[in-house]
Amino acid sequence: MEIKPDSNHNKLMGDLSEELQSEISRQESEANLQFALGAAQLGVWNMNPETGIVYFDERCRELYGNPEEEILNFETLVLHIHFEDREKVITAIRNALDPDKRSPYDVRYRTVGATDNTLRWLQCIGKAYFTGEGIPYRFSGVSRNVTDEVSSRERVAWADQQAAMTIEGSGAGSFLVNLATDEIIYSPTMSRIITGRENSAYSRDVFIRHVHPEDADTRLNAYKNASTTGQLRYEARFVWHDNSVHWIRVIGQYLFDSTGKAVSLSGVVMDITDRIEAENIIRTSEEHLRTLIEQAPVATSIFVGKEMIIELPNEAMLKIWGKGKGVIGKPLHEALPELQGQPFLQILSNIFETGIPYAASGSCADLLIDGVLETFYFDFTYKPLRNSKGEIYAILDMAVDVTEQVKSRQALEQSEERYRQLVNELEQRVQQRTEELHQANQELLNSNSNLQQFAYAASHDMQEPLRKILSFSSRLQTVYGNSFDENGIFMLNRIQDASKRMSSMIDDLLAYSRLTTRDSAFEPVDLGKVVSSVIADLEFSIEEQKSDIQVSHLPTVWGNASQLTQLVQNLLSNAIKYRKQDVPSVIEIHARELDATEIMDLPRLLSDHSYIRFEVRDNGIGFDERYLDRIFQMFQRLHGRGEFSGSGIGLALCKKVVQNHHGYITAKSEPEIGSTFIVYLPVPN
Repeated sequence: MEIKPDSNHNKLMGDLSEELQSEISRQESEANLQFALGAAQLGVWNMNPETGIVYFDERCRELYGNPEEEILNFETLVLHIHFEDREKVITAIRNALDPDKRSPYDVRYRTVGATDNTLRWLQCIGKAYFTGEGIPYRFSGVSRNVTDEVSSRERVAWADQQAAMTIEGSGAGSFLVNLATDEIIYSPTMSRIITGRENSAYSRDVFIRHVHPEDADTRLNAYKNASTTGQLRYEARFVWHDNSVHWIRVIGQYLFDSTGKAVSLSGVVMDITDRIEAENIIRTSEEHLRTLIEQAPVATSIFVGKEMIIELPNEAMLKIWGKGKGVIGKPLHEALPELQGQPFLQILSNIFETGIPYAASGSCADLLIDGVLETFYFDFTYKPLRNSKGEIYAILDMAVDVTEQVKSRQALEQSEERYRQLVNELEQRVQQRTEELHQANQELLNSNSNLQQFAYAASHDMQEPLRKILSFSSRLQTVYGNSFDENGIFMLNRIQDASKRMSSMIDDLLAYSRLTTRDSAFEPVDLGKVVSSVIADLEFSIEEQKSDIQVSHLPTVWGNASQLTQLVQNLLSNAIKYRKQDVPSVIEIHARELDATEIMDLPRLLSDHSYIRFEVRDNGIGFDERYLDRIFQMFQRLHGRGEFSGSGIGLALCKKVVQNHHGYITAKSEPEIGSTFIVYLPVPN
């Protein structure tokens, strides 16, 4: 049984056929669009204005250096735009998304590749779409790589600039040579430039006759080269009629006939003496600058132009960068791409704009050394360099690596932080101890006051019975001396000797106790006068011991005259007392100034005073230096009372006087050779 489709079935099949045909057409249209975009090397992008998420096709990703992020957002992409163009792009997008402006988006800017650091110029065209309420819901468009176009335009602009400079060169002289007749047609300016004066009778050989002999080959080679290229160009020295020498540039063009034969030569001449001399001066200055930079003790380099082309980096700077000489001639941002995102490039750009130098101490910088990004710290200065017109043409960079110092300081700060809590705790303990010490000090003051009163009273109370003992023993010896036997007389003499020693000891103790640690009555004291006074007081002892006192010139010192007299008297008395019986006693007293090295080696001296070395030298019995510390202590004796009299306090008193004067006392001695007592005393400023 044959089934025939009804009309509804035919209609359904027709609709399906139309939908299939429409889908095929749509796919073909998209394929054609993709082909057209690919052929035009256009990248397609879409941005959600609300979320900031940007959807790039593969071409757009290539134009941005293939960012690693799967999901791109506007804030991330802005970082890949050249820092000089970011504000321009952000402003253009803001105006396009503004419902009141709805400006067309058509902007040209540079990108720095996310992974390859390659600089690209992009031309981006787009449009924002708005809801009925004026809210943007989509922002899309296309991007094209126009790097080659921009480079070509720059080269064309440079060529145009060179041509304009040639055409606008004032003072140029023209000439035309007929090669068939060697006839030359020239302007008066050309004559003046070549010979130094205007003349209408020159022939073509004027270029030969006036060229400097040392530049004849230069001219000849230029003509040989022009015979094949058609272009004549050379610079040479010309000798004027007054024998002055001038640098001349000659530029010419051969004109050929239809057979290729040269028929004429036309050109211009320009006096470039000023330029050559200026170049020589600049060259000399550059050589001096190069030498200075190479020999500079710190890392130094020059960045030329706003592109900051690296020139003249010395070895110290290359070492800091961790780069070789291959960076010379490159823009700084290309040679050191790790500087992107750090402040240095922007600082340099600001200096080109403002001319204000910049300096920093301990500034942090991240540098790529052997493929590893490391952090360093530098003291550096950026100083603008100006040409003769006052224009900034370069920046001088001088840097010192202070990484170790900064890290040491940081370590110290961390250490200080670690111990800060301990310090706080110690401060609390110190405060507690201070209160305790204050109380103890008050008790000590009371005790010292009582002790001084006791010493004063005791000395007077002790002196009174001693005086009576001496008085009555003397009367016994005088009145009843004949009544005593030999043993009684011996005991009476021992009583008198002991009483005298006791009185002398009390006097010495009183003298010692009266020496204060800070005597305010300090003044310039003539040491020579002090010694003379002491010698006069000891005249009886000196004559009795037959001592020869030899005194050299003595300076003025800073001190207390009374205490210094006690010092000298004790030292001289000891020198007289401890003599050898069988050798004439000779005592030398002299002094000299100390140098700074000697002062540094001595303890507890005043830092703002100079010092002298005062010596008392004798040829007496001497002593073993192993007892040196002992002799300056109270009641210490190296000899028995039967051999030498004394209380054992004299040298302790000397040490106390020297300490009061912020000085130092010591001695040198050998048994049976003699002793030298050395005292260091300050002198007035």
